[in-house]
Amino acid sequence: MRLYITVFCYFILTVSTNLVSAAGSVELNEYTFDKIVSKFGAALVKFDVAFPFGDKHDAFVALAKEAKDIDELLFADVGIKDYGERENEQLGRKYGATKDNIPVVKLFLKGKSEPIHFDDTKGFTSDDLRRFVRENSGIYLSLPGCIRDLDVLAIKFQGSAKEDREKILKETENIVEKLDTKDAAAGKTYRTIMQKILEKGDEFIATEINRINKLLSGKVSNEKKKELASRINILQSFKFSSSNKKEEL
Repeated sequence: MRLYITVFCYFILTVSTNLVSAAGSVELNEYTFDKIVSKFGAALVKFDVAFPFGDKHDAFVALAKEAKDIDELLFADVGIKDYGERENEQLGRKYGATKDNIPVVKLFLKGKSEPIHFDDTKGFTSDDLRRFVRENSGIYLSLPGCIRDLDVLAIKFQGSAKEDREKILKETENIVEKLDTKDAAAGKTYRTIMQKILEKGDEFIATEINRINKLLSGKVSNEKKKELASRINILQSFKFSSSNKKEEL
């Protein structure tokens, strides 16, 4: 009976480890943490229970899987045990993670002595994590409702002089005309934003985001909320500095 339990536990542990690795996130411990994290330009690390589960873990793993091809960005889990040999407990405590507040997510950037804390009080979804990484690392991660090729042009547009912006607008219009039905509305949004920026200046972006946020705080249908959220995401692409753009686009 004891042998059966031992084999069963080993099987569960092996499967759990493989699932995490396959999803694009690696497991770190107090011995491997500094060696691995220091090799990457950015590392998003989740300090959690030894065998994580639940919506927050699912959100983290989903983004890790999505970003698995971005070589300079590491997704990692540190499993903290408050029993037995209390593995990784000291490592977790070093970065403010205890059994009372986990999961805790930190973004480690090469050249920075302290990690950036992810504030989950406003949400802990894949989209929240995506924005957090994007805004703090300069690594591009596409947001929901955005179109990759048009994001590239949006970033290029913001880093260009007015005469070049008009050329980029025409290039955008050519792409929009060829989009399929499901992307047509989003494509038109990119075009409209470029037109408005040419007309009103770069301040249009912040003004429009504020306007949409006010609408979202009111009574609107779920369908309308989704539409407005996508528009904000597209506007964020215009805020993404061309100097921060990475090749992972």
